[in-house]
Amino acid sequence: MDFDKIKELMDDENQDDFQLPNSLEDLKESQMPIAKIRKTMKSEIAMQLICIVIFFVFPAIVEMEELPRAVYLILMFITSLMTLGYLAKMVWFLRRTSNVGQQTKETILNFIHDIKLTMEVYKTGIIAGSLLLPVSVAAMFMGTLHDETDRFSEWFLLQMPTSTLLLVIFGYLLSCVFIYYITVKWADQLYGVHVRKLEEILKQMEE
Repeated sequence: MDFDKIKELMDDENQDDFQLPNSLEDLKESQMPIAKIRKTMKSEIAMQLICIVIFFVFPAIVEMEELPRAVYLILMFITSLMTLGYLAKMVWFLRRTSNVGQQTKETILNFIHDIKLTMEVYKTGIIAGSLLLPVSVAAMFMGTLHDETDRFSEWFLLQMPTSTLLLVIFGYLLSCVFIYYITVKWADQLYGVHVRKLEEILKQMEE
């Protein structure tokens, strides 16, 4: 049996399966956590701005009752201001880290510090927004129900039995916790994994 021939064939198969990256820029994007964080943050800023526009356009497209429409617009305006606040923080972060070139210990350490501060602002905005979003969603859905019973006014003014009121309060608090939990997990998937990777790189550099 010709073992040299078999080894040669196996080497050829391994080379066929190996794919070179399309460019050095693609290799950098796939390997550097800093590049991934910046790219993700730019996409999220664009997505958040689009969502704000959609939320404000909704009452112009869908006919709503007067009270829920007013409540919806007021709460969405407040939520949008808070959202724009942490988006501004993200833009500041991107500009501050736009000149990150060489991956030295100092640049990685500064980047980790800045991204953690930015994420704290992000989470604070989400906590505040999660307290208003359930009411906005209720106004959006109840305000489009054109029937004789003004369900939103009864709900908004708490004109309901005590047992129903307790259920509404419990549901409101539960929805706030759910929105916050989902958003924090989402932020961790977008940024946390890359931050931990940077911390590992920093630890290796220190060793």
